[in-house]
Amino acid sequence: MKTMTHPICRSLICRSLTGLVCLIDSVSVHSVTVAELLDMELEELMNVKVETASGIAENLRNAPAAMIVITAQDIQERGYTSLDEIFQDLPGFDTIKSNGHTPITAYQRGYRTPALQRTLLMINGNVDNLLWNQAAIASRQYPISTIDRIEVLYGPTSAVYGPNAFLGIVNVVTQTGENLADGTHFFQVTGQVGSFQSRAAELLVQGKQGDWSYNLAARFFRSDEAGLEDYPKSWGYATSEWLNHPQVWGPVLQLENNGVKYGEYYDPSKDWGILGNLHYKGFTLGINAWQVQEGYGPYYSFDHAQPNLLWLSRSDQAYLQHQQQATPNFKVTTLALYKQSVLGDDDSWQWLEATTDKRPGMSNYSYLSLADFYSQNHSWLFKQDYDYQWSETFRLTGGLKYEATQLTKSYEACYYWTGSFCELTTPDDEGPYGLGPGVFHSSDPAVPARLLQPIELGEMPDSNLISTKDWGVYGQGIWDLQQWRLHAGIRYDRNSIYGSSVNPRLSVIYQPAENTAIKLLYGKAFQEPPGILLWGGWSGRQANSNLQPEKAQNLELVLMYRTKRWLHDVSLFTAHYDDVIKEEAENAGTRDVYGLEYRGRYSFPNFITGAPSITGYTYYTFTQSQSSIHYDFTAGQWVDGEAELGDIAPHKVNLGLTMPFNAQWSLNLRANYVSPTELYLRNPLRAEGKEAEAYTIFHLNLGYHANDLTAAVKILNVFNQGYLQPGLEQASSGDDFEQRSTGFQNSLIPQVGRTWWLTVSQRF
Repeated sequence: MKTMTHPICRSLICRSLTGLVCLIDSVSVHSVTVAELLDMELEELMNVKVETASGIAENLRNAPAAMIVITAQDIQERGYTSLDEIFQDLPGFDTIKSNGHTPITAYQRGYRTPALQRTLLMINGNVDNLLWNQAAIASRQYPISTIDRIEVLYGPTSAVYGPNAFLGIVNVVTQTGENLADGTHFFQVTGQVGSFQSRAAELLVQGKQGDWSYNLAARFFRSDEAGLEDYPKSWGYATSEWLNHPQVWGPVLQLENNGVKYGEYYDPSKDWGILGNLHYKGFTLGINAWQVQEGYGPYYSFDHAQPNLLWLSRSDQAYLQHQQQATPNFKVTTLALYKQSVLGDDDSWQWLEATTDKRPGMSNYSYLSLADFYSQNHSWLFKQDYDYQWSETFRLTGGLKYEATQLTKSYEACYYWTGSFCELTTPDDEGPYGLGPGVFHSSDPAVPARLLQPIELGEMPDSNLISTKDWGVYGQGIWDLQQWRLHAGIRYDRNSIYGSSVNPRLSVIYQPAENTAIKLLYGKAFQEPPGILLWGGWSGRQANSNLQPEKAQNLELVLMYRTKRWLHDVSLFTAHYDDVIKEEAENAGTRDVYGLEYRGRYSFPNFITGAPSITGYTYYTFTQSQSSIHYDFTAGQWVDGEAELGDIAPHKVNLGLTMPFNAQWSLNLRANYVSPTELYLRNPLRAEGKEAEAYTIFHLNLGYHANDLTAAVKILNVFNQGYLQPGLEQASSGDDFEQRSTGFQNSLIPQVGRTWWLTVSQRF
């Protein structure tokens, strides 16, 4: 194996320190000219309160992390109606819109994973990633109208949050009724319609009466989604010819689902979500429940999978939190939380696949399987955090955690291939072809009758369940010494399956002036091996109960500098990862990522008399990601040798501009540029020297807001740009479209063209 330089000693940091000093000086000189021309300050943005970095409220410039904040005003002006739209505009993320079992996949800071798994998605500080596969489902299920802000943190934070705070955190903070005037109560109704027969409704109720306050929001979303004709740029394995191929699919084409025959492209979505909290004095009772049911779209090649089935992901959380000010300087926060997460469904089919018949002359024929998958998982969490203001200059925080989790070991995959688990079938039932109880052939005259009967599963048997225990304790100290702010923290975690982990975090923040902050950050983190890879193996997916946690360490330099009109925020980082867990369920080598992120916000006077200021953002991301292993396509295996990981665009630019016409009307324009991108090491197109082409897409939102009425017309992908994004997992289909694909996942994924959306909201 090629020796790799330790990340903390990489020459990148040393070479770049001098350059950043020059950048500071350059920005300072330039700011004099800008300040003379502009007359509005961004001080409030630099001093916005955040909670995610340390678990306590602190100014953005004091937070020991690189962060950005998306406010409720940003959401309204840009016309965001779902989390997936927001992820696509964030710096430091490579996003792929794919539908499938994870509708959007985002890789934070150059770390490619099978899904959005290495970033924690939190709702009000509580982790919302699914328990079994650790995936965050950032789709259309969350009520946007209840969001107060979204705090996006970059870098490892296991020193505070323990397992899986690996690459960063996206914390969605919702509104409460606590800040309302006593006796205030209101409700708000939001309706949305758009392309592809899409429609959504949201209801928000909020109020305060004496010591009681409440906030409850619900969202329902339905869509037929795009048809194949709505993809301006096609992909050869996502065509009606393969979807309706009589030899590939045989008797399946006689069936229908969701009122549409198999062989016809249909990709429906049915999502809903509820977020709520009830406050009384120091107590908070909260709920976070949602369900996402979406078809597979162009995620898979159509000679292997039909998109017209609904894959289900569901999460339910209920919690009770109590904050007690034990003394004027000492606060205790106690949390008890129950969580359930479900993948698949226990009473319907969610997966229809065609596996190539490899016998001579039979390559266009298939062994077919119409199966259901099901995994149900639970956890019970107790957590207590302490905050002690020792003196005016020293603050001590810490906490402890205990979590008991019950996980499914293997998917309950009925009528699937031999070796899969199902309580309804017997081990010796190998079906008519000896491949599994539900496997049939595309040359058969009809689908076996037993596959057409409703599935009725009971409780998951004990033989397919495993219980785990997690303990954690942490402490951190914060010192304010004139212009310096020092932060040191450490956490110990122990898991009953894979053992213990110790993760420190150190930061030094220097503020030579009120408008300047320089941060030097170091942190470590670990990522638990997901249950789906530990025990969830079945024919077609590997599992490895000996997987060890991944480890990360990050060194970062952050500069924040505010002029009268611009807030400049620059990060230079290098990160090293050990025991990388690949989709093949193995700890495989190391990764090294380094990059630069620029996060700029601006505001300047409007040339329209009496209109609010023009505001906007400019983000730039540079990322390089190296793997210590690569795939040898000749040998058909992974081998040692450093190579670019792939699927991580080296250059990305996000631009946004909001132009108010008056106090009621505004126009928002956003643009995202992604540079040419080398494909993943396992993608067959990588061996051919092909890459994902560069693209630029534009979005428009025309908004109106007056009193209690808000309306917006939004156009996404204004110029109907056709483009392809990299495939997911192994991305193994290849591109020899004259014959069947070499794998299930499309190597490139076509993206939808221009769409329109109308949103109207009324508060009563």
